[in-house]
Amino acid sequence: MGNLWDPERTIEPTLALKLIDEQFPELEAKQIREMGIGWDNTAFIVDDKLIFRFPRRQIAVNLLEEEWFFLPKLASRLPLSIPNPQWKGVPTTQFPWSFTGYPLLIGCTACHNNLSEEARNELAQPIALFLKKLHSLPIQEFPRDPSKSHHSRIDGNLINEKIKINFNELEKLELLENRNHLETIVADSQNFKEPTTSAIVHGDLYVRHLLIDESKQLAGIIDWGSVHIGDPANDIAIAHTFLPEAAHKTFRETYGKIHQNTWQLSRLRAILSGTYLILFGHYTKDSKIKREGFRTLKVLAETAYKIL
Repeated sequence: MGNLWDPERTIEPTLALKLIDEQFPELEAKQIREMGIGWDNTAFIVDDKLIFRFPRRQIAVNLLEEEWFFLPKLASRLPLSIPNPQWKGVPTTQFPWSFTGYPLLIGCTACHNNLSEEARNELAQPIALFLKKLHSLPIQEFPRDPSKSHHSRIDGNLINEKIKINFNELEKLELLENRNHLETIVADSQNFKEPTTSAIVHGDLYVRHLLIDESKQLAGIIDWGSVHIGDPANDIAIAHTFLPEAAHKTFRETYGKIHQNTWQLSRLRAILSGTYLILFGHYTKDSKIKREGFRTLKVLAETAYKIL
């Protein structure tokens, strides 16, 4: 059985550049280099000024379509830079899926910065302000197909099952510490509320999707393939996966009222995220993501002492 992030198709930089040049000759693209490989897409930097993303799996094609719909409407309304796709490539005999491009944003992903706990603490307020604005935008202005439910992303029962599966796999790989403490948190988060569709959410907000500038300030939010109308707990999980516990008070005061059930659900999702980061980092030999996964679970395990 394969992993969730295993590609169905890969693309080399030379072919990516060829497709960009053929479909967008006005860009006069000359140079290309791989920026990074995620679960769903491979990102390339073109001429040090553009980003083009090519799907690795069929499901990613739909995710790019969601970005194409949402991001141009969001770009001017948020307090941080986000991608604003301007070029959409079409399938060819050489590559079967559409692909998109946008101007390069300033900053480096937070996982590459290996930020100290103090530096992370300073980011609590800007992250909370960003989410407060995003989650307050009128969802009526972003009509989507109601049949496309994203509840499974934040359904507490499903998250609970996935956590158990990942715990067992990590334990077999000898990559799991403090399981008892983490299970205490899981046990404390069993009063699952029904997921809501009350806000526009990023849907996959974690360390690799935060852009940090040279001054260690939050500069932008990238990779919006999971954007949808959904439950704010999806995004609030970033408080648990990225911020120190000492920053939670600042985060919550800046964001505004967060119901305790939402906070618990976001914490549960953060545990799941931490397990996936370790597994993804282990199997793809991505040491930075693996490090972030370990940090997430360590910080969460430490909070268990307040529950015991």
